[in-house]
Amino acid sequence: MSYDIVSASLNAQDKSGRIEVRSGAETKTIVVSRRALLSIASPPRATEDRLLQHIDAFCEIATSRFGSQEMSGGTVLITANDVWQWRHAWQSSDVAAEAHATPRLVLV
Repeated sequence: MSYDIVSASLNAQDKSGRIEVRSGAETKTIVVSRRALLSIASPPRATEDRLLQHIDAFCEIATSRFGSQEMSGGTVLITANDVWQWRHAWQSSDVAAEAHATPRLVLV
C-alpha cells in the first residue's frame, strides 16, 4: 500500500510519537508508543530523532494493519510487541538471510 508522510512529531510529555500519513484520499494516524521507540534500536531512546530515523519501519508496521479490524477510527497504535514481531519477521526473511550470507573480508 502506498502512502505519503504528512507530519511526524514526538509528544514531549509521554514520549510517544505521532505520524500522520495520507493513503489515497484518507489521512491516517500512527501512534508510536514510548516502549516501541525504545525497542526499535539500541541504545534505547525515546526521542524525536529516533522517531524520524525509523519512520519507515513504523509506517511499514502500520500499513500492514491498514484496512483491518485492528484499526480504531483511522488510528493505529504501534507497541513494543509490534516492533518485536516486525523485527522477528524481517530477520527470518530472505533479505536478512542474504545480508548475513554476504562474504566478508577477514584479516588473519
